[in-house]
Amino acid sequence: MIRLIITVLAVLLIAAAGWWLASQTGLVVIHAFDREISLSLPVGMAALLLLTLFMFVVWSAVVWVVTLPKRLKKLQTLSRRERGYDALEKALISSASGDTKAARQFAEKVKLLMDRPALSGLIAARSAQADGDVIGAERHFETLLEDKRTRLAALRGLTETALQRHDHEGAIVHAKQAFAADPAAKWAFETLFDALISARNWVDAREILSRGQNKGHLSKLSASRRRAVLLAAQSSSLEIDGDMEGARKLAEKAVSAAPGFAPGAALASRLLVLAGKNWRAAGLLEDAWANAPHPALSLAYGDLKEDESDAARAKRMKGLAQINIDHRESKILLAETALLIDENNEAREILEVLIAAEIPPSSRLCGLMARLERAQNHTSLANEWLRKSLTAADEADWSDLDPDGPAFGYRAEDWARLVYSFGDAGELIHPRHERFERISRGEEHFLLIESDQSQENEPIAEIELAEEDPIEIPEIPAIKTTKPKKKTPKKSSTKKSQQKPETKTGTKTGTKTGANKKPKAKTVMDDMPRQPDDPGPGAKADPTTSVLKRKRNVH
Repeated sequence: MIRLIITVLAVLLIAAAGWWLASQTGLVVIHAFDREISLSLPVGMAALLLLTLFMFVVWSAVVWVVTLPKRLKKLQTLSRRERGYDALEKALISSASGDTKAARQFAEKVKLLMDRPALSGLIAARSAQADGDVIGAERHFETLLEDKRTRLAALRGLTETALQRHDHEGAIVHAKQAFAADPAAKWAFETLFDALISARNWVDAREILSRGQNKGHLSKLSASRRRAVLLAAQSSSLEIDGDMEGARKLAEKAVSAAPGFAPGAALASRLLVLAGKNWRAAGLLEDAWANAPHPALSLAYGDLKEDESDAARAKRMKGLAQINIDHRESKILLAETALLIDENNEAREILEVLIAAEIPPSSRLCGLMARLERAQNHTSLANEWLRKSLTAADEADWSDLDPDGPAFGYRAEDWARLVYSFGDAGELIHPRHERFERISRGEEHFLLIESDQSQENEPIAEIELAEEDPIEIPEIPAIKTTKPKKKTPKKSSTKKSQQKPETKTGTKTGTKTGANKKPKAKTVMDDMPRQPDDPGPGAKADPTTSVLKRKRNVH
C-alpha cells in the first residue's frame, strides 16, 4: 500500500513538472558548426534529457564490453566453488555413511575444484584413514604439518594412525608434540596417557597424569586412584628387577595416594615384612582396612605373625575387624575368627544376620555356613549349604582368594587395565578368574556321601579295608545320587575299620591298582559337572590345618 502511494505521488510530481515546463515561454538557441538552431524551451529541455539518456546507454555498453572477461572468469570460479562445495558435502555424507570408496573419490574432487589445500587435505586424510589406508592417511597428514592452522589436527591424525599400526613409540612422539603445542587439548592428554600405558611406561605416565590434572582434564579422585595404580605397577616392576628398597618406597606412596587401594596395601605390607618392618606393615593394613576392608587385607594382616596360637591370632583379627565394625567384610572376618577358635555359637549369630540381609546368600556365606555345620558334626546341613554354594552367585570382592597362592597375581597387562577400572570406577579386576587359573579349595568345599542316618553326629573318617575283607570296587556311574546299599555280612568289619583304621601292606582289594594303595571315599563333587573355572577336587587341603594358618604370598 505504501509503495502504491509513493508511486502515485511520483507520477503526479512528474506530471506537474511536465505541465510546468510546457507552460513556460522562451527560446533555446544553439550555435554549432556555423549554424544556429532555435528551439522552444520545452522542446530544448526534452532534447537535453534524451541526449543524457543516450550517453548513459553508450557508456554502459562500453563498460560491459570491457569487463566481460573478468566477469566470465568470476563466473567460472563461482561454478567451480559451487561444485567443490557439492563434492565436499557428498564426501562428508559418504564418510559418515561408511562408503569410504565414494568418500575418497569426492575428496579428490574437492582437491581439484577448491583452492583450499587445508580443507581438501584434511578430507582426503580422513577418508584414507576410514578406508584403512594408513600409509596414505599418514602422507596426507604430513602435508598438513606445514600449515599452522592444521598442525594440531595433523598431529592428532598421525597419532591415531601410529596406534592403528601398534607403533606406540611413534604415537607417544606425536602425542607429546601435540600436548606441548596445546596442553589444553584434552584429546592430546588422553591419547598420550593411553599410549604410555600401552607401552607400560609407568614413570612418564605419572608425569603426564600430573600435568593433565593441573589442566583439569580429570577429577582429583580419579587422578589419585590412577596415580596409586601406576605407583604400584612400577613397584611390582622394580621388585621383579630385584630393587626391593625402591619397590617398597613406591608401594608406600601408592597407599598414600589411595589408602583404600587393596592391591597396593597388600604389596606394600609384604615388602615391609621382608624389610623387617612388621609394625609399619600392620599400621598400613589397619589404615587400608579403615578405608575399604578387603579379604586380601585380612589375609596379609594374619600373616604378619607366623608362629602364634589360635587365640592370639583371633585376638589380633578381632582388633582389625573392630576398626570398621559396621562393614560387611568385618563381620565376615569376625565369623571366620570365631570358627578358628571353635566359638561356633558366635559364628552362627553373625552368619545368620548376614544371610538374612542377603537373599539369596552368596557362595562365600554358604561355604562359611557349611564349615560351621561340619564343625558341629551336622553332615546333612553341611552338605545342603554346599549344594547351595554351587549355584549361588560368586562375590565381586575376591571372596574366592587362593589361601596358598597370590592374592593379587597382577601382570603388566593387568596393571594397565587396573589404571582405568580402579582409577575411573574404583573397581578391582580379577585376572585369575578371567584366565581360568586354578584356585585351590579347602576341604570344606567337598560334599560327603551320607551312608547312614545314624552317622549324623559321628566324626568322619576315611574308610580303609582290612586284609580279611576283600571287596570288589565296581565302576561308579557318571551321576549317582542314591545312597549306597549296606552289605550285611560286612557291616561289623567295616565299622570296625572305621573306628580303628589300619594300614596293611599286601592287602587284596580286587583292583588292578596295586595292593598297597587304599581307595578314597567318593564324593558327590566327583560326579557333578564342573564349570570351566572349577579345578575340581584334585588336591584336598589338609583338614587339620586352619585356612588362616596357611602361609600366603599376598601379591
